[in-house]
Amino acid sequence: MLDLLLEPTKMFVKGGIDVFRRSKEHKNLLIVVQDRVRREVRFNSALLQEFNKCDKNKNTFKHDEQLRVALVKSLQTEAFDEVNKGVLPLALFFETELLKDEIWPKSATNWPEKEKYLGWLKNVNTQYDLLERVYHRIKLTKTFAECGKIQGNINYVYFMLIGFEKSIANTAVCKYT
Repeated sequence: MLDLLLEPTKMFVKGGIDVFRRSKEHKNLLIVVQDRVRREVRFNSALLQEFNKCDKNKNTFKHDEQLRVALVKSLQTEAFDEVNKGVLPLALFFETELLKDEIWPKSATNWPEKEKYLGWLKNVNTQYDLLERVYHRIKLTKTFAECGKIQGNINYVYFMLIGFEKSIANTAVCKYT
């Protein structure tokens, strides 16, 4: 993906942010970047859904620490990392303001700590803010998993992934893909 960023980066550096935002390259790159990150977020959500599966007999994933560590280690950040390595600001691809009432999971039964999560997210106002927060948490969680430990609030990460996925699904750019 880095090769896709070369020409737009030159345009950004030469003409500035306003010229770049009005360009066809920006719109095309926006579609590519958002779609790639969206697919990665969906995969990560599916992994964390598996992580949380549990039955009444306690003979499932939730009680198999080795499998849970493997699932956390499998969280992907490649799409995010590639864009983040480029010269173009990541915020250029995720500028949309969050519609906070629409993106968060609704069920208080499934999300007993929802109010706590929303408190932690009170200063998160754009897709970029949310994307940065969730990937920061994913990287911390994966670091602990590399040491064989599950550390951090995995449901919080999952909650943010669901919100980001809903947010990006509502952007005009993703409707073209």
